Formats: sequence, C-alpha cells, structure tokens
Amino acid sequence: MNKQLIIFASLFCALISCKNPLFDENMEEHIQVNNKEEIMNYVSKNKDNLDKIEGLWILGVIRTLYVYGKMVASESGPNRMRLAVIKEGDLFRIYDINGKPVNYIASFHKTDKSGIYDYQCYFTDTKDFVSTTASLFDNSIIRYEYDAPKGIMMNYYYKPGSDKGSKVVKRMIEDGNMRLNWKFSWIKYFPVESTESTKTYYPLFDYWVDDFPTIAKPIGEQFR
Repeated sequence: MNKQLIIFASLFCALISCKNPLFDENMEEHIQVNNKEEIMNYVSKNKDNLDKIEGLWILGVIRTLYVYGKMVASESGPNRMRLAVIKEGDLFRIYDINGKPVNYIASFHKTDKSGIYDYQCYFTDTKDFVSTTASLFDNSIIRYEYDAPKGIMMNYYYKPGSDKGSKVVKRMIEDGNMRLNWKFSWIKYFPVESTESTKTYYPLFDYWVDDFPTIAKPIGEQFR
C-alpha cells in the first residue's frame, strides 16, 4: 500500500468524530455579549446611518483539509451562522445574532483602501490569534479565508495517546503538513438596499465540491 495512503488511513480515529470548534454549540461560556433585543434595536434604529459593513449577516463556510499538500476532504455549510456587525469605537465588533456566548473575539478594522478590512480573531480556548484581509463587495458580501491555527488543529484532530496514529497526526500538525483551510462568505440580509441582493446568496457557493468526501468521513474510505 502507498505510504501516504497508510498515513491517511491512520487519521481515521481523529477525523470520524470531529466537530468544527469555531461552531461548537456546547462550548463553555467565555464572553458576555449583547442580547438579541439590544442588537436588533441598534440596527433597526440606525439602519439609515450604519456603516457599510454594519448590519445582520448570514455566514457560510467551506472547510478543506490538506495532507502533504493534497486535498483529502472538504465540507461546506452555506447557512452556518447569523451574525451582527456593530461599530464600537474604531472597530466593528462581530456578535452572534442571538447574543450567545462564543469562544472567539472577532472584529473588522477599516484600512486605507475602500472595501478592504483587516479581520482579526482571537480564540479564547486555545489562545490562538489570526489576522487576514477581508473584502466587502456591493456593501452586501464579505469574503476572506485563513488556515486554522495549530492550537485549533490540535483540539480538532489530535487525540492524545501513545498509538502511532496519534503521533503521526501531532507531528503533521506541528510541521504544517496537515492544514485546514476555512473560506468564509458573508451575505447581508439587513439592512439591504433591495431584495435583489439576497438573490446572490446561493450562486456564491457554486464552486463548492458537494460530492467530495466530507471531513467527518474516514479518510481510509476515500482511497479504496
């Protein structure tokens, strides 16, 4: 059997029961945020004077796993979360629309270029920090991407133990030979200039690989 296929198969235990830590519904409460009523009151009251990036958004994400540079699994969720972006001082803070506590602190920051923002996210569980460039299109679409940091990867895939598979996974994450890429697309649904803007939502995800084996499936099955 090919050496790489053996390595892929060794990931079975780490992958079959994984959940994306960014969207874990049962995570410990770390951050107290505005409640839903406060968020809705703010955007409704100020809907005619909000900054272009402020408002209520639907977040979609594509998660793609690479091992030794080879794409081995992909999964997508076009309606994963509903978020609010609210201006607070010099930044635009991101909140769960329902005011639920989350395990990250995230915000957008304006740059000198129109429609370009710095996106920053601090993961409170793993103490990881990521920063990337986000683009705003037509005041209704946000796109950005980044690779999950190593702390997230360890929590997501690595199961401590003395077996060979666990050691292989840990080493691949540490060496950067196993990476999980996240591509995010946001669609604004309030306020919008017209209902036509919401019709762009589904075409945005045409490039998703719907029939590709998902991250949650055993890697070994993908190469039989």
